[in-house]
Amino acid sequence: MPSSVLEMDEQEIPRPVSNYVPAWPPVTTETFTSLSADSPILIVHFWAVWNGYDRIMESRLNETKHRLPEPAQILSCNIDDADCFEFAKNSGVVNIPWLSVFVNGRIHGHICGLRAPDTLANELIAFIANEPIAPPRKWWRFW
Repeated sequence: MPSSVLEMDEQEIPRPVSNYVPAWPPVTTETFTSLSADSPILIVHFWAVWNGYDRIMESRLNETKHRLPEPAQILSCNIDDADCFEFAKNSGVVNIPWLSVFVNGRIHGHICGLRAPDTLANELIAFIANEPIAPPRKWWRFW
């Protein structure tokens, strides 16, 4: 597989990805609170079966998970699942693949799009160490 998403030919990314489900445990609007109580650091991969890049994001997360602090847990959230709609909206998801980093239940950062494994690990570690960010703005209020 090419090392950079820029090197990929669009034909190499099948859509939809048949039977694709990330290996990470799922999270929904209802389960987020209990999961964040169990683990102080959560990284949520927002995905959809129709997006071939989510499979690549999962692969890159697998490559970087050993560099993350020990209590970090990676979860997945299917944005097309009705039980996940509020959680995705409240997490500020605007495109996928999308990662949100939560520390003690508060958003510390987002990553939209693919990154090289080293860049991804460095960004995730920086988000975990930084202060929480402001909740997403409701952009539709201004229209």
